[in-house]
Amino acid sequence: MRLNTAIKGAGGKARIYRETGIPVRTLNNYTSATVEPTALTLAKLAEVCRVSTDWLLSGVEAPVGSGPSAAAEKQAISGASDDVDRLIPIQRLAFRAAAGNGVLVVDEDAGWTSFPAGTLQRIHVKPENARLMIAAGDSMRPTLEDGDPLLVDISDTEIIDGRVYVFSIGDQALVKRLRRRGAKLVMRSDNREHFPDEEEVPMVEPVRIIGRVRWVGRSL
Repeated sequence: MRLNTAIKGAGGKARIYRETGIPVRTLNNYTSATVEPTALTLAKLAEVCRVSTDWLLSGVEAPVGSGPSAAAEKQAISGASDDVDRLIPIQRLAFRAAAGNGVLVVDEDAGWTSFPAGTLQRIHVKPENARLMIAAGDSMRPTLEDGDPLLVDISDTEIIDGRVYVFSIGDQALVKRLRRRGAKLVMRSDNREHFPDEEEVPMVEPVRIIGRVRWVGRSL
């Protein structure tokens, strides 16, 4: 199943045949588990599909590409949605300091990765609004663990009390639960043992809501 998903995300079996010389009939045998590819063949397929052999074998590592394939990008733009196993390109979410003013801005050159179209459909996030980032720290445990991949919807910036958001305060990026308290904005960590108190979001520095966290291996 993972090999089939990776091949589809890389543009299909015809493209894989052109890139590797592996006949489509043989690829069909691999994806139907009729025949097991050799280690060398698996490594070749992983390279062409821009995923790791670890992910193909175990599913432990998420499939990552350095950029969207032309076929995947075309599928994402067309909005085809009948194949839940299809991988589509989404941008990574990373930040950089804006020169001179101490404000954090989204790095639009952070690169691309692949993500299952079916998951985006299920959580109702459009591909163009989806960003993938990695959680850091333990303040949101057990909801978010250090190193967890997070899917952020950058179109969802209206605060719903108690939901998890990515936001910036000046030159600092944070992932916290937010809620309104009158005209004030309050943030809370889920790790109440080490971060027991709510904190008012300071408005002395620019505050920007980047988006709402919608997925971390499961919907939020």
